[in-house]
Amino acid sequence: MDKKIIYINSMVIGILAVFATASGLFWKGLYKHDTVSGVAQMMGQDLITLIVVVPLLLVSMYLISRASLRGYLMWMGTIFYFLYSYASISFLTSYNQLFLVYVALFSVSLYTFLYGLFSMDIKTIKKSVSTGVTLKVAGVFPIIMGLLLAGMWLSMILGSLLNGNAPAALETYTTLVIQALDLGVLVPVAFIAGLMTLKGKGWGYALVSVLLVKVSLLGTAILSMIFFMARNGVDVEVGQALFFVVMTLAGVVITTAFYKKIHGSLRDFKDLELD
Repeated sequence: MDKKIIYINSMVIGILAVFATASGLFWKGLYKHDTVSGVAQMMGQDLITLIVVVPLLLVSMYLISRASLRGYLMWMGTIFYFLYSYASISFLTSYNQLFLVYVALFSVSLYTFLYGLFSMDIKTIKKSVSTGVTLKVAGVFPIIMGLLLAGMWLSMILGSLLNGNAPAALETYTTLVIQALDLGVLVPVAFIAGLMTLKGKGWGYALVSVLLVKVSLLGTAILSMIFFMARNGVDVEVGQALFFVVMTLAGVVITTAFYKKIHGSLRDFKDLELD
């Protein structure tokens, strides 16, 4: 991987994200076609993306310039956050003046993530992660998270199908975009990453390191969404709120512990150009 591609793509994502999130927070009427709940959630996510995720993207770019493997994996997790977030925003947010910005963020994040993923030196990553209890916990966590997330969404969806009523989370939208992404993408990758990590597979170590960062960031954004929803008088499902609080706190703790076990340099990557 050429570091110029990392820097250029990351700067494009960062600049577009700052514009999109600042617009969401300060442009009155941008979300006027969305529900009260939807607006609260988008503004909550805009805030965390602006003050937490974009700075983390810059930090990870700096660490990559220092040939840090931790920085590279952190960068991948951050790019995964942008990919997931702007995929959901592109498909879920009612059409507004920033539609093309959302699609651009989704597209650049998607191909940047794939570029980084295919450029990983799995053998080097596996050698750079210390084995032990922390690694096992990091493997078990996504499996538990995936099971609980799948159970929460499936109980809601199956219940609505059985009683013939639309789920409350649908509101005035046409379909369940977040649930589709979680059940179709996040839950399967959580199982795959967790199981491969427990089996000592290099791809498991790589995927878990990326997934942990993404889950911690998205969980923080969801907690911000819940705060904005409560502040705007939107009813918040207590069970779901508790789930995200526990998963986010656990994710941050496990991610921090796991990354402390990563020792290695990008200079050990076979195909990574750093000079």
